[in-house]
Amino acid sequence: MPPAPFYRQLLNESNTLVKIFLSTCLFVLLATVCTTGQELDATVRVIAPNLGLSDKSIVSQLERNVKDFLNNQQWTQDVYEPEEKIKCNFQIVISADRGDNNLLVDLSVQSSRPVYHSNYDSPVLNISDKGIPVQFDPYKNLENSRETYYDNLSAVLTFYAYLIIALDYDSYSLEGGETYLQLLNTMLNGLPSNVRASDDAWSPASDKRNNRYFIIENLTNPRMKLFRRAFYEYHRQGLDLFAENAERARATLTSAIGDIGTSNANYPDTYFIKIFGFTKQQEIIEIYKQGTPEEKKQVREIMTRLDPANSSQYNNQLKS
Repeated sequence: MPPAPFYRQLLNESNTLVKIFLSTCLFVLLATVCTTGQELDATVRVIAPNLGLSDKSIVSQLERNVKDFLNNQQWTQDVYEPEEKIKCNFQIVISADRGDNNLLVDLSVQSSRPVYHSNYDSPVLNISDKGIPVQFDPYKNLENSRETYYDNLSAVLTFYAYLIIALDYDSYSLEGGETYLQLLNTMLNGLPSNVRASDDAWSPASDKRNNRYFIIENLTNPRMKLFRRAFYEYHRQGLDLFAENAERARATLTSAIGDIGTSNANYPDTYFIKIFGFTKQQEIIEIYKQGTPEEKKQVREIMTRLDPANSSQYNNQLKS
């Protein structure tokens, strides 16, 4: 049997190796957690204009809770570098205080993605969701609601977080966001009936077809496959190649916008096509100010059908 000091030496060396091993594992684990989560780079603002809230601190508490929830959540299993985070804005306007932190809020959401070889960020989503009933408990954490319904604020924020991610992926690869659209479809179908009754923006039975339910219905409907392809081509094969060859990229954009017009004809009055028109209006106008007369005419005719509320903008600024 070896002398006792030999055993102590082995034990000390083993403890040192174990400590090094555990330290290495902890470093790798922390590095993995830091790089796989936090897909969103969300700016959050909460305001309550002309509203005497029963608890004034609720504005700052709500803003802090929403910001922490969006930015510190691991939404996917993919690895995101800090510069790859999706830039987005959430503005919450408290429109009514019904007591006991029972609120009505209006939510505005915008997201963007960078265009290759430029300093320009292209708007991908610009949407308003009004009259959302919220029971806000400042001492209760917001929860990822993709599988379980916890409260309406958590569910609405989860919905828009995954919608932003799905559209971002769709802009980089053909139907790249399908996993997250199907996740949202499953989430919508699993909502309790009383939730749909209290917030009809979750419901297919709503009188309005411009709600959360129909966003996902639109994007997963087979009649919108051409739109999904055009959405990808618009961003990845049009905008991202603009710095290399502006004329060729604009021709690709014109073709993509034409396909979106065809999608609108195949599936009339589609909410998400309206959202696309509203989101892209100024970008498209700026791009086609330098277009040929034929390009201006084609895009003007399509966009005034997709986005009739802004038809005067297209007609005035895209004259052939």
